[in-house]
Amino acid sequence: MQTNRVLLISLIAASWFFAGPVWSKDQAPDTAEVCLNDHGKIVSKSDSANMRSLCRKASKNKVHMMVVTVGSLDDFQPRPLSVDRFVDDIFNDWDIDYEEGKDAVLLFVSVAENEFRIVMGDNYSDGLRKRAARIIHSSLVPDFRRRKRSRGLRKTFSRLYSEVAKRHIKALKKANQPKAKKNIMQGP
Repeated sequence: MQTNRVLLISLIAASWFFAGPVWSKDQAPDTAEVCLNDHGKIVSKSDSANMRSLCRKASKNKVHMMVVTVGSLDDFQPRPLSVDRFVDDIFNDWDIDYEEGKDAVLLFVSVAENEFRIVMGDNYSDGLRKRAARIIHSSLVPDFRRRKRSRGLRKTFSRLYSEVAKRHIKALKKANQPKAKKNIMQGP
C-alpha cells in the first residue's frame, strides 16, 4: 500500500515537472474579437474604430491583423516564464486556419511590463519583419514612455498596415499574377 502511494506521488510529480508551463485557453488572453482584444483597456473608442477599419481593409486581401493588450503578465497563472513563447501560443491559438496564419500579423502589448511583441506569419519576408520591428521601436515605444498608449498603438498599427501589410499584399498579388506569355513569331 505504501509503495503504491509513493509511486502515485512520484508519477504526479514527474508529470508536473516534465509538463512545464502549459497555457490553457483559460490562462491565455481571449482572442475572440477579430481585430482588437484590448484586455489592458488602453485603446480609446476613436483609435479602436481606426484600427478596426485597417483590419477590415487587410482582411479583404486575406491578411489578418490583430492587437492583443493585457494589463500585466501577472494576470495569468502560471505567470509566463517566456513572453515570446506566450505570444507565440496566442498566435497559434488564434482562430484562423494554417494557411491564413501564414499572412497574419499579431501585435502584443503588456502594459505593466512595457513588453511589446510582434508575430508574423511564415510568408513575410525578412525585410518586412525588420521593418515591423523598427516601426514598434520608433512609434510604439516612445508613445508608451510618454503615456500616450492609445495613440501609440493606433500609429503603430496604422504604420504596420501601410508599411508592412500593404507591401505584403502587393507581393502576394504579384506572385499570384499569371505570367505574361511571350509572342513568338514563327518564320516560314
